[in-house]
Amino acid sequence: MSTTDTPPVVAAHPAHRPDIRIYSHSPLLYWWPVWAVAFLMALWTYLDNSHMALMPEGTVVEGHRLIAPEGTPLAAPVEHVARSPVPGAVFVVTLLLVTVFSNASLRGTWALVFGISVLAVALLLSWLGWWRPLYRWAGLLNVHVNLGGYLAVAAPLFVVWAVTFFVLDRRTYVVFSAGQLRVCDRLGREERAFDAMSVAFEKRPYNWFHRLVGWGAGDLILKAGGLKGEVFELLNVPRVASWLKRIEERLRTRDVE
Repeated sequence: MSTTDTPPVVAAHPAHRPDIRIYSHSPLLYWWPVWAVAFLMALWTYLDNSHMALMPEGTVVEGHRLIAPEGTPLAAPVEHVARSPVPGAVFVVTLLLVTVFSNASLRGTWALVFGISVLAVALLLSWLGWWRPLYRWAGLLNVHVNLGGYLAVAAPLFVVWAVTFFVLDRRTYVVFSAGQLRVCDRLGREERAFDAMSVAFEKRPYNWFHRLVGWGAGDLILKAGGLKGEVFELLNVPRVASWLKRIEERLRTRDVE
């Protein structure tokens, strides 16, 4: 009677999971709408291809001619200025909104209070009948920016934003691996490691403007090393909710070699 050797059963080990690397960003993360809108308004202005004449006081318009006061020369027309004031108004509103809300903190209850306050003011203006005068007054604010003006803002701001987002903000980061948290600082060539069991983390309430403009950005607070450990703030982390789920899963597992 013959027997056949049966190979032993080898348990499959789970594949090594890649580390989770998270970067904190500066508030400049939220300024991309300014350079994006500036480039769009520059394109609008270029396609419109109108000109604006700068006239001294006392200039008279006769038909298609401009007659300046005697002895006062007319300046050459400014090239590439859109006839409509809409591009200039859109750019100014975008710049003001980003400037205010990228620095103001509207989290949780404060965001609700702000929304209710804006609604209350709007209803009050409607009750007082001030919307029509305000609309006429706003019509006097004709904002015209030429092509060079838009590009003078958009191009340098884009370069600074790109260098900050892709280079400067990546000098310090944290790495989550199975059972371990590492805090890395490329600038100082420093790396500190903590056991995952000693790490506690929380997410701050959303700033709704940051969440909208920063691709779901939020703040993570990490405390490593137990009760008397160190606290690390990861500010302005895009897609923070997605990262939080991955971190929770990773800290519950350990890679098997």
